[in-house]
Amino acid sequence: MADDGLIRNQITDESVDLMRRRIGFPNPTLRVGAIDEPWNIRCSDEAVRRFAYCIGDDNPLFTDPDYAASTRWGGVIAPPAFEKSMGVNRNPVMDPEEAKITSKALRGVQLYHSGGENFYWSPIKDGTKLYRSRYVKAVEDKQSEFSGRSVIVTNGLNLWDEDDRIVVSGVDWFVHAERKKKSGDKKAKYAKEEPASYTDEDLAEIEAAYDNEYRRGGDTLYYEDAEVGSSLPKMVKGPLTITDLFNLHMGAGWLVYGNWPNRLAYENRKALRGFYTRDEFGAWDTLQRVHWDKDLAEKVGVRMMYDIGPVRQFHVSNFLTNYAGDDAWIHRIKFEFRRFNYMGDLTWMTGEITDKRVDDVLGPLIEVELRGTNQRGIDNIHATSTILVASREHGPVKLPEPPLPTEFRAKD
Repeated sequence: MADDGLIRNQITDESVDLMRRRIGFPNPTLRVGAIDEPWNIRCSDEAVRRFAYCIGDDNPLFTDPDYAASTRWGGVIAPPAFEKSMGVNRNPVMDPEEAKITSKALRGVQLYHSGGENFYWSPIKDGTKLYRSRYVKAVEDKQSEFSGRSVIVTNGLNLWDEDDRIVVSGVDWFVHAERKKKSGDKKAKYAKEEPASYTDEDLAEIEAAYDNEYRRGGDTLYYEDAEVGSSLPKMVKGPLTITDLFNLHMGAGWLVYGNWPNRLAYENRKALRGFYTRDEFGAWDTLQRVHWDKDLAEKVGVRMMYDIGPVRQFHVSNFLTNYAGDDAWIHRIKFEFRRFNYMGDLTWMTGEITDKRVDDVLGPLIEVELRGTNQRGIDNIHATSTILVASREHGPVKLPEPPLPTEFRAKD
């Protein structure tokens, strides 16, 4: 059934099975459009600077080459999650007939980025070129309080450099849920989540938190000084605006689909059938506008306009790099998005050290647990991270040895 071009399919056993047949191959719901190129084919100091500013981070390690040159890295390095703007497509190639048959897997249902877990093996610096493979790793059928039947698809991710060395590896999780127009049922799960509203006192508290935002910088975090149970400095993000979202796309690109203007939008619509709907003027526009179009958000079953997953992934990255400082290495980040982060919502980032140890392979490290909590007092982020830290006894951080590139990639 279509509504101004909006496809509303049901999740069926057959559709779930089609997605399982894609295991080891690209997820057909994460399709590229008319332009199959990353936002950044090569990393540059300028690209990192723009990315950092566009996610609200002015850390000189990412924005000031002269400052960065004085650190252990000898120059600008990209913060975790910058890799989302990179990666020349090397997805594994599926048999054309099987690809055609399975291309309709979970088509016409809404897709929500629900989290992921990434491992970082070496810095991304000026001149780095990355290749990327993204493929279906697991498919889980489940019942959702939000939308009834849903499917969680785990997508494997590998990015490697020109020397065939893995730079980032991990997984992303996406929830597929049926598109059901939002009802006025006061008993619905999210019915009490009213739009945000702030008093002058609220805004003063937020501004004070921005004025006092902590950044460790060159003040080395030593293993011997880390105490299990100690809290990380609190950080605020938001209130979330549509301008914030557009800034993110200016720095990171469109990330998956590509939402290009004018003739390129027309070419994109031909490549991404079903990803465009008619807007209030009767013209075709990207379905991604659920994030800034209230009426369309309601049509797919969400109470209000909401963020994209990378918004909160970048919050986690910024929080961790502020705390870890210039000399540590953020090796692992697991991030889970809880509930929706609606336009106007605030996120308070908090965390604590949950463990410290001298690992036989990784050396001195700390484990931290993070959470983001909105102005309603509801968590919208849960995250954990492994941070490799310097030690007065054991010396500076040593980068971990990366795994071999995945077998699930195109054969050159």
